[in-house]
This record gives sequence, structure tokens and C-alpha cells, in this order.
Amino acid sequence: FAPGEFSVSNYDVVINVVGVAHINISNDMEDLFYKVNTDYAVKLCKISKEQGVGQYIYMSSMNVYGDISECVRSLSQENPKNFYGKSKILADKLIHKMEDENFKVVSIRPPVVYGKGCKGNFNSLVKVAKCGFMFPKYDNVRSMIYIDNLSNFLCQLVKNCDGGYFHPQNNEYVSTTELVVAIRESLGKKTILVPGFKWAIQMLMRFVHMANRAFSDDYYAREFSKYRNENYCLVDFKTSIDRTIR
Repeated sequence: FAPGEFSVSNYDVVINVVGVAHINISNDMEDLFYKVNTDYAVKLCKISKEQGVGQYIYMSSMNVYGDISECVRSLSQENPKNFYGKSKILADKLIHKMEDENFKVVSIRPPVVYGKGCKGNFNSLVKVAKCGFMFPKYDNVRSMIYIDNLSNFLCQLVKNCDGGYFHPQNNEYVSTTELVVAIRESLGKKTILVPGFKWAIQMLMRFVHMANRAFSDDYYAREFSKYRNENYCLVDFKTSIDRTIR
């Protein structure tokens, strides 16, 4: 699209959640990622500013900190590894150059977002959880955010007309083991946790990318996710899993 093709002048806020995601990345997709995740995001931001919109919100990604980020506590840890993360961070940098006192620009970098009908890594884990009643007991730390909590966060951003970079997450960290157990409980199934496989999982993580993504630490520091003095997480972890699965 180009300026003049449509109007957003009657709106106070534009929220851009369009993006290429949840697909297997190959080298021939580079142009597609930058066209949708970067170029379209920048064009829409420019149109919004020109037509008098007060706030532009762009849904970025935790992936700008790397595919597996361990603990993220600062913007200085930005380190995207693939076209998805690189296209998102480039959009972030370009749209924030347009911000001024009359036009607020927001980049939201959520961790895994889940809810009923969601796609991506969470849905893959649900399929795994359905397969067997035994699962290894392994302690790792992950940030996630339930869609209703993310929606509430968006509402607060709009209400306050803030600008900047934001990193919302649920109040609770969760391990992959805890997540599988919670999913199975929502399905009415019990889970036998098997200890003693830490060495095997760590060995597997060295050679299998999906295992590394599933069991690695990947989370935001609590202070990094605070927003004013407001609690945007109104749904606790257990309730969110029940709502998602049932």
C-alpha cells in the first residue's frame, strides 16, 4: 500500500499486528520477511503520523534478543539471529525515528503468546503433552503471556498514550515440565514426572535445535516487564491454561 490508498485519520490509535511468523524459515524468504515485517510496518507508521493519529503500536517480538535469550534485562541485549528477528528489530528502529511529542510510537516485544486457537510453539507443546503420561522432570525458566493479559496491557498503553519499548509477561515464570503438567491437568490427565534425565536432556539440547528451544531458559527479568504501577495480568497461569485448553 501507499499513502493515500486508505485513511486512518478518524482514529486515535493504530495497532499493527500484521507479520510473517510461525513458518519454517528458509533463505528464499528473506524478501518476504522484510517486506511484511519491516516495510509495511514503516509505511503504516508514516501514514498514521501524516494523518494525525496520536499513537502507533507495533507488535514486535522477543526474538529480537535471539532465538534463545536466557535472561533479558536490557535493550543492550538485542541480538537477532534470523530473518524474523532482524526484520522486527529493523522495523522497531525505523518507526521510533518518527516519534515526537504529538505522535507516540510503541514496540511491544512479548514472549510466547498463547490462548485458545493459538499457533506456534505452544500448540506444538500441547500436541506433545497429549501423547504420553510420562515426562522428564527438568527445571528451566520461561516467560510467557496469556492473550487476555496482553490485551489488557494494550488497553493500558492506549489509555495512557505512552511510547517506547515494552516487554509484558505473565506474573509467573514457568518451566516446560510445569507447562506440560498444567496442560494435561486441563485435559483431565495425570502426569508421571521422571527425575534423573537432566544429563540426557542437556546432551540432547546440544544437538537437537527443538530440544534446545523447549528446555532452555528464555525469560525477561521482572523489572524489565513492569509497567507503571499497574497490574495488567488479571488471569493467573493455571486459569489461563484451563481457558486455552478447554
